[in-house]
Amino acid sequence: MLELSHQDVLVTLSLLAVSYWLHRRAAFERFPSLRIEQLFLYPIKSLPPLSLQTLEIAPRGFKYDRRFMLVSPRKDGTYENHLASLYPNHALLRQTIDFSSLTLTITAPAGSRFSILLDPPTSGRAQVEVDMYGSKTLAYDMGEEAARFFTGVAGKETRLLFLSEEEGGREVLGSISQGKDSASYMIASSASLTAFSGSLGREMPIIPLRPNILVGPASESSGLKPWTEDYWAELRVAGGAVFRLTSNCVRCISLNIDYSTGKRLTGSNLPLTVLSKEREVDEGSKSPVFGRYAFSESIGVKVSVGSIVEVTKLNKQRTTFDWPGI
Repeated sequence: MLELSHQDVLVTLSLLAVSYWLHRRAAFERFPSLRIEQLFLYPIKSLPPLSLQTLEIAPRGFKYDRRFMLVSPRKDGTYENHLASLYPNHALLRQTIDFSSLTLTITAPAGSRFSILLDPPTSGRAQVEVDMYGSKTLAYDMGEEAARFFTGVAGKETRLLFLSEEEGGREVLGSISQGKDSASYMIASSASLTAFSGSLGREMPIIPLRPNILVGPASESSGLKPWTEDYWAELRVAGGAVFRLTSNCVRCISLNIDYSTGKRLTGSNLPLTVLSKEREVDEGSKSPVFGRYAFSESIGVKVSVGSIVEVTKLNKQRTTFDWPGI
C-alpha cells in the first residue's frame, strides 16, 4: 500500500487548495457582483440623455425612452432620420422632464424652448412612415410649432415625430420600441469605459456611447474586468428585473462627437479609431464593439441607481451581430 509522507500530504493539500482558489476566482470573474452606476433616458432619439435615479421597465424599453424622433423630408416623399452622427449640433440641446405634469422640455443653446407632453394626443395628427435600417414603422407628426423650433436648431426643415407604444413595433432582434435601433436597452460596463479611456489616453465620456444602463463593480473586490460583458447572457437586478442580453452593440462615427461643442472631433487619436484597433471582436460586423443590447419582460418593475446586479447566465462564446441594416 502506497504511503504518503507528511510532506507529500502537505503538497497535495496545497495543490488542491490552489486549484480550488483558481476555480473560485475564475467563477468570481465570470459572474461578478455589479451595481447600477447610472441610468439614462433618451426621450428624443439622437439628443443627449437625462441622467435619472430610477426608471420603469415598459413593454419595449424604459418608460418614455426614445418616444420621439427628428426627421427631415426628402423630395421623394421619404424622410431622413436625424442621427447623432449626422447632426452633431443636436448634442447641445438639453432635455428636461417635469414628472408632475409629464412634460418634456427641450432647450436650445440660445435659450429658446419647446415643451410637449410625454404622451401627446394623436387624434387628428398626420401619420408618416419612417425607415430605420430597413425596418419600417408609423409615427405621428407633432405639428408646426415643433417643426419651427427644430428647423431653427437644425438649419433645415425638420419634423418632430411621436412613436406610440400602443401601435406595434419593429422586428429588430425581437419585439422592440420603434425608436430603438437594435434593441430595447443598451448596457455598458464602467470597467470597459475605464479601459477605453486608458487606450485613448484621456477620459472617454459615457454620453457618446449612449447606454441606458451603466453597471460597475458592487465593491472593490467584486472581480469586474473590462470586456467580460461580451459573454453576459442574463442579468438580474435586485427588486426583480431581468435583462436578456442578446447582441453586441457595434459602434459608428457618433463616438467622435464632442458633446460640449456640438462638433465632430478632429485629429488622428479619435475614439472610433482607437476602439477599432482593439474591439473588432464580432464576426458579424466590421465595426468595433462596446456594450450589449438587451431586452426585458419585467414590465412595471423599477430599477434604480445603486441596485445590485448579478450575472446569472453566460454565453460560451461571443454572440454574432446579424442585423443587416447596421
